[in-house]
Amino acid sequence: MMKTNMLYKIMISCVSAVLVWTAFPERSQGALLYTANQYNKLYNENVALQLELDSLKRQYGNDKSNLEAKVKDLSNQIDSLNKELDYLKKQQASDRQQSASRIKELENMTDLLKKKGGDRENQLIEENRKLQKRCEDDLTKLRDEFAAERKKNLKELNDLRSAYEKKISELNKEIANLNNELSNLKKLSDKQRDELARMEDQAKELEKQLAEEIRQGDITLKRYHDRLIIDIGEKISFDSGKADLKRSVMPALEKITVILNNYPENKIIIEGHTDNVPISTSRFRDNWQLSTERALSVLYYILREKKLNPSRFSAAGYGEYNPIVPNDTVANKALNRRVDIVVVPRIAGK
Repeated sequence: MMKTNMLYKIMISCVSAVLVWTAFPERSQGALLYTANQYNKLYNENVALQLELDSLKRQYGNDKSNLEAKVKDLSNQIDSLNKELDYLKKQQASDRQQSASRIKELENMTDLLKKKGGDRENQLIEENRKLQKRCEDDLTKLRDEFAAERKKNLKELNDLRSAYEKKISELNKEIANLNNELSNLKKLSDKQRDELARMEDQAKELEKQLAEEIRQGDITLKRYHDRLIIDIGEKISFDSGKADLKRSVMPALEKITVILNNYPENKIIIEGHTDNVPISTSRFRDNWQLSTERALSVLYYILREKKLNPSRFSAAGYGEYNPIVPNDTVANKALNRRVDIVVVPRIAGK
């Protein structure tokens, strides 16, 4: 840019000199004389300078246009920045106003929270008091429940101890009886031992023939050193409160009859038993009569074909007074309602 301005100044000086010489030829004729070569040289230099001047003018015009465009662009930028500045000032003023409003709002909220803080503290104190009271009440309740449970457990423990002591006493009596039986067994003669051995064979034969009834729990075999008991439950033998044999028990009684016939030397006692539920009907005055009638029903069925010697048989009714288990549950009562066929070998000396 600086070089262009210098060339422009030189060109103006040269053009000015040429114009002076042209405008005042009389002075030139007196002062300056040029040869043809000099004139041509000057003319050529003048033309060259004129061309360079035109070029510089064009360049100047272009530079001026570019500068004017840049100035216009800068002016537009300045206007845009001024507008943005105005907007920012307005925004700042608005933000300042909103901040002041927010600060006021926060100050009010702070005052409110301070006031509520006192109320909340009182509320928490009251809730803590209620919670403490509830805990104390729960603790008292738990203490009472624990005391009641402890009392209940102690009672159950004492009852259990009494039951075990009773059971132990019964077992001790049973052991004493077994010891007596064992002592008596040692005193048996060879003939008596043979009879007991035959009773054992009879028991095995009964177990074999009555395997299905035993498996189903309808019949139970009980072995003792001097007797064998065939326990027939009520479910298979009699309807409740009745003394008529059910058909379901007859096949088992047939098997028992055959086996009893194979051992004619034994005595047979048929015993009827009931639970402790009282009975009073047009047919049965009490459990004595019911148990006796049931024993007789079994006896009559076994002797109906007259294959067995009636003199070997007897029947008895014990009512509710000879239970095998306490009558304290439905299941135990069912066990006590039974007819026992007691097989007793003829042991000398008995």
